[in-house]
Amino acid sequence: MRRNPQKATMLPPTVNNWHPPAMRIILRQTFPLGRFHATPWKVSPYDDPHGEWPPSPWRLLRALLARSFQYRREGGDASDAQQAALAGAFASSTIEWHLPPATWRGPGLRQYQPAEFQWNPAAAKEPGMKGYKTTKVMDAFWLTDRSDNLESDGTLWWFLDGPAWTDETLALLDACAARLTYFGRAESITELARISDTNTPAPMPNCTLTKQRKQGAVPVLALAPEATLTDALRSTDSPELANGDLPPGACWSYAQRPDRPKTRPMRKPEKQRPPVQWMQFALGSRIPIYEKSAVTLTQRFRGAVAKCLLLAATDGNIDDWKKVPPEMQELGAKLTGKNADGKPLIGHRHAVFFLHFEGSEATRLCAWSADGFTHDEQIAMLRASEREVSLTYKKSSWTAKLIPLDGLVPPPPGIPQTGTQCWKSVTPYVPPRHVFDRRGNVKRGESVAEQIAEELANREFPTATVEIEEGSSRWVKVHQPSRTRDGATNDDKRGYTVRITFSEPIKGPIFLGHSCHFGLGLFVPA
Repeated sequence: MRRNPQKATMLPPTVNNWHPPAMRIILRQTFPLGRFHATPWKVSPYDDPHGEWPPSPWRLLRALLARSFQYRREGGDASDAQQAALAGAFASSTIEWHLPPATWRGPGLRQYQPAEFQWNPAAAKEPGMKGYKTTKVMDAFWLTDRSDNLESDGTLWWFLDGPAWTDETLALLDACAARLTYFGRAESITELARISDTNTPAPMPNCTLTKQRKQGAVPVLALAPEATLTDALRSTDSPELANGDLPPGACWSYAQRPDRPKTRPMRKPEKQRPPVQWMQFALGSRIPIYEKSAVTLTQRFRGAVAKCLLLAATDGNIDDWKKVPPEMQELGAKLTGKNADGKPLIGHRHAVFFLHFEGSEATRLCAWSADGFTHDEQIAMLRASEREVSLTYKKSSWTAKLIPLDGLVPPPPGIPQTGTQCWKSVTPYVPPRHVFDRRGNVKRGESVAEQIAEELANREFPTATVEIEEGSSRWVKVHQPSRTRDGATNDDKRGYTVRITFSEPIKGPIFLGHSCHFGLGLFVPA
């Protein structure tokens, strides 16, 4: 009888070349506390402080089998045969992951844990007292996202493809996963669930186990195809596990972690600060800060503030105000003292930096502006205060540390809140022009009192009487602009202590004379 070739092609394949179709199981795992605490097999935490990542299939199977006994105690259907079927399904499956990109190695922590139970030497006077000795162990972990969103970057996905999955095995897997509370160490809280809804979006795997190790791959303890339930349930102190390098039924495979995306720190948007007329900083130094260091300290701090403001305005590309276009010059006019044309401001519209003295020592550095400091100017001052300011030459170890003070600290006496009639200089008043001629005689119309009266009139102050304290003349350092630092003019000038009495109470602050924007010629209510 002749065989029909068409019927021959429809015969079932032989047992030797037929394989049951593989079923894909998808598990979704999250870590609500944002950390996965685990150490690779037979590795000391001190040798590998970064922990296990990705989690090993060996660890997952043992965690699920541990919960199967709880499910059995609750009356669930978790017989030995079903547990063996679950272990066999894992052993016959190929495993892949989608490792979340927003994860990184956590810093190593060291925690005290109890050790052996023995007599406590500290309680020797009380017989019968025993306790646990403690030891400090390394706690390595991996940081993940805490979000519970399905599209969260911190979600870990498992993909298991194998032919041995049945409805009974999946039911036991779901029951064990629902009872899994931690994974790895006890502080590694987790949630695990199988995705049975085909409409649930799941990412593509980005990490696969291979037998051959490549550069950058990490070892992962996986299940051998011949693994049994007995192998997976062995206790960690059993001779087979304690004395061997590899658990029976396990094998080493290797996983290539996906490249992490480039990240940059997220800066919280700064809250806009309302304009303020004055700011102040506490001064700290290993040496006392006296009057002779006033101008050096204030002009260096002002320069640091102007530089911070410029760097912030140009995204760190320009650090010299001479290199910015004219339209940006006006941005720093309050600090540089120059307008958009590069010419000095008139009318004393730029900021004043001065020191507040208690006795003979300076305790605060203050800044004042009649127009108020903007948000950007305040931020520039706060950033400049993070650096120490030299009191002598630039690289000197004698420096001053500035600590910002908030609005709860009252303003210094140089910024009074009420009007006063009589004022006295607390820092020397330096006349802006020469008082004496070459013969040592006072020039006509250039005496100290006449120059003060002229300056008060130019600033539209009421009429006043000026008294120069006898014997108060002394040499002080003044601010020397960069255009004159290489010239013949020195920075030592004669300063005086002055008392001014106005015809009516006025409200300060009052800064007069040479270098008045750097702390000289500061008057306070007498």
